[in-house]
Amino acid sequence: MLAELPFFRRRYQLNATELKWQQLARRANGSAIFRDIFELMLANSSIPIFLAMDKDYAIAAKAVETFFDPAYNHFLPMGFTSDFDVKKGLAEHLLSAPSALGEFADLLRAGIEPDATRIVNIASQFADVLEESDACVFAEMLRHFGPDSLADIGGEFGADVWQRTTLGHSMFAVMERLGHFTMPLEIRIDIVHDHLVRFEELLGLAKGMFRDFDSTGGVIINGETRFFRMPKVDGMRLSDSKDEPFIQMADLLIGFVRTVFTKVERGQQLGRDELSILGNLVMLRHEFYTWDVNVPNATFEQLQGLGWAELKRRFHRESSPNDFSASCPSGNL
Repeated sequence: MLAELPFFRRRYQLNATELKWQQLARRANGSAIFRDIFELMLANSSIPIFLAMDKDYAIAAKAVETFFDPAYNHFLPMGFTSDFDVKKGLAEHLLSAPSALGEFADLLRAGIEPDATRIVNIASQFADVLEESDACVFAEMLRHFGPDSLADIGGEFGADVWQRTTLGHSMFAVMERLGHFTMPLEIRIDIVHDHLVRFEELLGLAKGMFRDFDSTGGVIINGETRFFRMPKVDGMRLSDSKDEPFIQMADLLIGFVRTVFTKVERGQQLGRDELSILGNLVMLRHEFYTWDVNVPNATFEQLQGLGWAELKRRFHRESSPNDFSASCPSGNL
């Protein structure tokens, strides 16, 4: 695959040192260019293991993990930590409080422990939303934090930067999917990651997963196996994205997915090339189950059942019967 990339650069006059989605997005044929690159990846068995996350929903989920952590919220048993269905429902409700979520996000970005009154104010706004959503028991929990709990919650906002962003969650979630993909295969892999400043501790924790299974290697949560070891990974190295084509491919994929999800959310019609790439990604979703927990139910309901025929029907596009399937040889999946 890497040997063929210079051909694409010449063909489409991609002269920048580093391939970025922003370059393609500005072109009328940007999606067509990415479709060619994406099909080249699939033809060379370069399967993207990806995680789609809704930013607002991720912030709402972080708010739930903060205000409904049994370590701070003493109304909850410690077992609530693994009650993912209930916590997902709470995050869905909090999406109805964009102002409070915005203030919560601002505190996370600031990285400074806030005054307790600000925490109480945000908790009160969330409580009002939950009460309106008939989650009265959880609403009342947010109105009765004691001073010790408020101090503990405040400490969350002064934590290391990787703990205040979605990167920590998304990295381990992607690695979880990668673990599921590699587990049954007789392969060894190396991970190449973009060099990130101030995320050394997170990367160190990730590297700690690269060892053989022991008795705590995996656990069943909500019927799904979660792995805490990645025995098929030999190591992780950091690289400058300008020097690593696969990191650039990841940037293109991220940019494309963000663009398409935005269009779907707004009800905008997708182009032929966008539909073709999205069709492949939907099939990969069915294979690797990669985005359900990280987007709101409304978005998931829009995308969950889409296959070639469903994509064609939904967006009312004309295409040949083999238009989508031809771009994804079955042998590569």
